[in-house]
Amino acid sequence: MKKYILVGGYLHKAKDGGKAFFEELIKGFDQNRPIKILNCMFARNRDGWENKLQENRDLFSKYINNFELILADPKKFVEQVKASDVVFLQGGYTEPLMKTLSESGDWIKGLEGKTIAGTSAGAEVISKYYYICSTSRTGVGFGLLPIKFIPHWHSDLDEYLNFDWDKGLQELKDYQEDLPVYTLAEGDFVVFNR
Repeated sequence: MKKYILVGGYLHKAKDGGKAFFEELIKGFDQNRPIKILNCMFARNRDGWENKLQENRDLFSKYINNFELILADPKKFVEQVKASDVVFLQGGYTEPLMKTLSESGDWIKGLEGKTIAGTSAGAEVISKYYYICSTSRTGVGFGLLPIKFIPHWHSDLDEYLNFDWDKGLQELKDYQEDLPVYTLAEGDFVVFNR
């Protein structure tokens, strides 16, 4: 059994600041020991990983008491996934995330019994198909969930202000096979147990 949590975008933009997400992230784990959270930032430029890791530690510690946040390494990713309780796929740019994950060995086999969370691009790669609003194009994820996904739904971020949400939604619905479509706003999330 695996638990997937897909987030529409920036956690800090959730109405509760991300509290419900973090509660869901650690639900079911023994909280008398540190929960091992693998923070995968392959969707971001490498030179910013350490700073973002510290930002995440600060954010996570607002809601989680006993955890260890581990920076994912593409060369050790398979072993890191196996040793973790949670795999957190951080948002950023989808193409480098897909490429690096594709080149990081058979990490998907190690997901059994884990919680896999993805924000924005991280949620896109979990899905079978996704739509990138900033570039108005569809893409194919790893298909860990048989769904279609659009992040940042009706976001107030500058890059999305002039985006035609209805058109993007229709393009994704029409793309390939007929699957459930999920549209999530900044900070909103949905949970799947499989």
